[in-house]
Order: sequence, then C-alpha cells, then structure tokens
Amino acid sequence: MALPDVTLQVTEWPGEGDPVLLLHATGFHSRCWDSIARELPGVHIYAVDARFHGGSDRHGEVDWLQMAGDVEALLELLDLRRVIGVGHSLGGYLIAWVAARQAQRFRQLVLIDPVILPRQRYLLFPPRDAINPADSPVSRRKNRWQDAGEMYARFRNRPPFASWQDQVLRDYCEYALRQVPHETALQLACDPLHEAAIYLNHQGNEAIYELLPQLTIPVTVLRAPPDPLNPGNLAASPTWPGLAEFLPNARDLYLPERSHFIPMEDPALVARIIRDALDEGWTGRDG
Repeated sequence: MALPDVTLQVTEWPGEGDPVLLLHATGFHSRCWDSIARELPGVHIYAVDARFHGGSDRHGEVDWLQMAGDVEALLELLDLRRVIGVGHSLGGYLIAWVAARQAQRFRQLVLIDPVILPRQRYLLFPPRDAINPADSPVSRRKNRWQDAGEMYARFRNRPPFASWQDQVLRDYCEYALRQVPHETALQLACDPLHEAAIYLNHQGNEAIYELLPQLTIPVTVLRAPPDPLNPGNLAASPTWPGLAEFLPNARDLYLPERSHFIPMEDPALVARIIRDALDEGWTGRDG
C-alpha cells in the first residue's frame, strides 16, 4: 500500500468482525503469521511487512520511530477501528507505540515478547552516529541463496529454528528471499545490514515510556525467560519483566518453556489469545 513516503506490503485475510493487525519481529516478514491466520478462519486479518522487510520499501535511515510512523499512516489510510493489535518483538514495540498515540482505533493489544527494555538499559547504548552496522555479526548473515528449499534445509536443525513448528519455518523461508537486479542468487528480503542496524539502534527508543501510561486499553504481555548473563542471546526475552505491571491495564503471561520465538513455536497458543481478545474473554484487570 502506497503511503506518502513509503510503500508497505500488506497481506490481508478477509473476514468478519473487528480487524486484527499483526506486526512481525526484526528480520522477518508478514507471512510468518500464516500458521496463526490458519487457526483463525473467518477473522479479518492484516499483516504488514515493516519498512526494510519483505516486500516493503527499504529506503531511509533505520529508525524505530519512523517505522512506527509508517504503521500510523497505514492505519489512517485503511481507517481501521476497534483493532486487535498484535506485535512480536520489534512489532510489539511498534504496535504499543502506535496504539498509545491512536488509542481510539484499538480495542486490545497482544504484545509477544516486545523489545521494550528496562528503562535504565537505554542509557547504556552508544549514540546512533557511533554505530556501524557492518561491525555486527548479524550483518554477515549468509545472503546468497539458490531458493527457499536451500534455506529450509540449512535452518531446519539449527537453533533457534529447530524449535519452530515445521510449517512456520517453511512459510518463513518461502517469503524470506527476493530477486536482486543483475544477481543470479536470491538475497534476503531484509538485508543483513538493515537487520543489524535495527538491532543496534536503541538510543531514543526509551521515548516509549512517555507514551505507555496512555495505553489504557486491555493489554496481554507474553514473555519468555530472559538471559541476564548473555544479553546477545536472541532466543531470550528482551522484555522488561515489570512491563505489564507498569501499564495501566495489562496482564502478564510468563511462558518459561518457550523462547523469544513464541509465535513460531506455538502458533495455536497465540491464535487462542487473539481469539480471546476478539471474544472479549479478558477485558482488563477490572473486567
């Protein structure tokens, strides 16, 4: 969908009732939600490729607040109302930011291990002009592939992908690659340099703490176990454990048997929580 300064790829599953808006994690794409959409037949679902991901545009500097602004503009273009907003990891941060600023458009949120860090952690990040994404190991991910089959075979038995449900991994691989002009090999739809920049560009993201008190709609926070001794562990939860208590109207669902990749490991659980939000099975602390 064409917005004023960016075109975003949006996958839509037509259905009835209030819409569900799905935002993916860093490095992924909208079709990682396919298995969850299959669990929700008849539900009207929109899943978005964030800027720098999937089939969306890749121009501009990496900036989380700009990506959040893209989602705000998309909501206005589609004029969505009574939205159940669902975000995983980076997508959890983005949907929380957008819902706090456009609360009139949302009914409930489901934040799946959102990258909303303890507030003091943001003080430890270097200035953005001191960051070089090329220095990150993420920037050196394999970026030449024959096809999705090669990608699937490489990842199937490697962590963190080994814990994913098989169909979710197949969906990820099927839509994770793109053709590049004058190149015979396929490349990652999320360029490794962009992915690394997203991981590294945290300074300024603490601004979300000024917005969170405005997030008065019911919020469900799903969390995997953290790994305080290894902050580089991408399978560990990045979410501040006190987030649900800090929010005005939230509940905390701690999942000690899961990793950060909750939607990939248990799409049926995520679908049940979304269905619960649609059916207003939980309406808040006083509901």
